Amino acid sequence: MTSSKKQIKTAPSLSKTRLPLLFSFPYKIKCLILCGICFLFYADSIPNHYALDDNITIVRNAYVQMGFSGIPKILSNDSYASYYTNMGGDPSKQLSGGRFRPLSEIVFAIEQQIFDDSSILPYFQHLVNIAVYMACVLAIFYFLENFLLKKLPQGSDMAFVATLLFTIHPLHTEVVANIKSLDEILSLLFIMLTFIHSLKYLENKQTKHLIISTGSFLLSLLSKEYAALLLFFIPFLFYLLENKKIVPAFIAGIPYYGVFVVYVILRYNAVGFHSNVLSTDLLSNPYLYATHMQKVATEWFVLGKYIKLLFLPYPLSSDYSYYAIAYHNFSDITVLLSLLIYISILIWGVVLALKKNILSFAVFFFLFNIFMISNFVLDIGATMGERLVFHSSLGLVIVLSYYLFKATSNIPAKTKKGVIIGALSVIGILCCAETVIRNPQWDDDTSLFIHDIGVVPNSCLAANNAAWGYLALSERKENTVPQARAFLDSSRKYCLRALHLDPKYEAAFLNLGGVYLHLGALDSAKYCWDMVAKIHPNHPSLKSKYALLSQFCFNRGIEVGKNGHPQEGVTWMRKALQHDSANSDIWYNMGGAFFTIKEYDSAKYAWSKALQYNPANMDAKRGLQALFNIQQQ
Repeated sequence: MTSSKKQIKTAPSLSKTRLPLLFSFPYKIKCLILCGICFLFYADSIPNHYALDDNITIVRNAYVQMGFSGIPKILSNDSYASYYTNMGGDPSKQLSGGRFRPLSEIVFAIEQQIFDDSSILPYFQHLVNIAVYMACVLAIFYFLENFLLKKLPQGSDMAFVATLLFTIHPLHTEVVANIKSLDEILSLLFIMLTFIHSLKYLENKQTKHLIISTGSFLLSLLSKEYAALLLFFIPFLFYLLENKKIVPAFIAGIPYYGVFVVYVILRYNAVGFHSNVLSTDLLSNPYLYATHMQKVATEWFVLGKYIKLLFLPYPLSSDYSYYAIAYHNFSDITVLLSLLIYISILIWGVVLALKKNILSFAVFFFLFNIFMISNFVLDIGATMGERLVFHSSLGLVIVLSYYLFKATSNIPAKTKKGVIIGALSVIGILCCAETVIRNPQWDDDTSLFIHDIGVVPNSCLAANNAAWGYLALSERKENTVPQARAFLDSSRKYCLRALHLDPKYEAAFLNLGGVYLHLGALDSAKYCWDMVAKIHPNHPSLKSKYALLSQFCFNRGIEVGKNGHPQEGVTWMRKALQHDSANSDIWYNMGGAFFTIKEYDSAKYAWSKALQYNPANMDAKRGLQALFNIQQQ
């Protein structure tokens, strides 16, 4: 085995010794096994609906809802332009650098065109996510099997095990089970295709491989910004696998630099160049209240937390925003440990690269991709997210697979096979159990938020989302009065928790107002929505909220009027008009109450106002005619 150790440390061309394969079944069978595992792990996500950012990216994205006709808009606007415009904001002032990820949105627009508003659309989209995930897994396996690990002893086994570990990792549940995260899967899929065909072109100089590789590179850039790292990784692969020196390796990458220029032009046309956006919204700027040193220290802590989740992916959460992760300082041992680990990984990667060890690719793929979402260079608008280490996890599983085989190198082949299959079986069962349990939690906002508040109890966003979920549950028709009240009490508790963490959190005030409306505390509901108007005067939900308040008062006025209390009915109608002064029906009914108590001048005024706002209100016309007849008598 000494010769094997030498081979992994030298150029790949020297590693020619082949060891008996543990997984000797045909390549196609391995692919079928990987696809079957993909489906087994994620089949129970197919019946899910929309959750979390699906609403922003799909349901409330006007360009996606336009179908084919919206594709030009998708290609020429920020990915969140439709949402922020609807919210009365400027997309260029929301997230640093903007977001230009049109490929997944184009897929959503095509799906929208085909299915329109069919109830099966979300199910089909979940199925698409699984199918694209399968394609991504197969592309990873092909790349590892035929290129990266090809010349290593037992490289085929390493490739299969690494791909298997990637496939079953529970941290990927957000990527597969959340439709919006199709952008992550497409990004890694086209990165792999770029690697595969760029290396094929270098081997045989067939133009078709250059076309496919450059096209895949462009598509990976249009999926997500991570692909910019390929400007380094493509020549680095040429350096490692094709025995090119550094300068020739970068020269061979010139076509890809040209593609990147095309992407920059497309991106500039869509979002322009803007950076260093300092949002005053805690959800977009979770470090708003942190000092600079606290911000940097917390970012290092988060990088350490990513490593913990990659090795121990439990419990999982859809949210890690303010204040799910407390601000840290450099005096915290966890921060210093994280810093030490990453410095060590960087030094290790450099040493491996200087030795032309192919393991350096895995180390840098992990390191550089996680660096992209670290907040050090570009503010990503979030503290962390499980979906954000989807790419980095590939580098990790390659390293783990390599060292699994290295650790068992001195074990007899039959025993070695039993040990590795046994270890993979235990890991697979645990991962399957967690993934299959996690998938239904992504069914919709209510199920997701109510579960995740238990994982991140100090998250401002999660608390408000849980409040929204309990408020939705309180409105179910099958509820008894005590059940509805219990849901409302839970909703109120989480609203107040969110407002304790962020006293200017407008969404929490919106939900709390809804709770008070259901409880009949109208003044409290009005206070909450008035606070929203003060924080965000142009909030698009305000009009509908005030309309709800008005409708509640109106219904109450009708009820007391029918019960023989017209004067009290007038009082409720006046309250209703405070929130919807141009409502013709309210003016008409208030006129009726005045008519009943024989205050004819007031009745005349109210019915005149009803006709002012709705000239076709025949009831108001008949009321005025009745008044005219009385005056004639």
